[in-house]
Amino acid sequence: MKLSKEKASELGKKSSRKGIPNKSTTEIREAFQLLVSDKLPQLSTWLDDVARENPEKALDIIIKFSDFVIPKLQRTELRGDVSVTSLIEMTPHERSKRIADLKEKLKVS
Repeated sequence: MKLSKEKASELGKKSSRKGIPNKSTTEIREAFQLLVSDKLPQLSTWLDDVARENPEKALDIIIKFSDFVIPKLQRTELRGDVSVTSLIEMTPHERSKRIADLKEKLKVS
């Protein structure tokens, strides 16, 4: 039986629906989390052993682990007609007024 375009589309919608997590991905994440949590007491010892031989590598391992613990910041883009220098040079009153003006613009948008 040949798979028609419509049938393939229908099956694709059932296999990966938006907002529904992939079951196998969830299971793998849970298994990995269990593995890591079981080894946490030994992790410090292992890092100490690596640090004795190669402190740079131990630091690299810590940095890689931090990716899973510390959330990454999103890039933020600043747009507008005001430069950083002009903001620094503003008086507190001028800055407050500028903030109020920007808040007002957000309400209008």
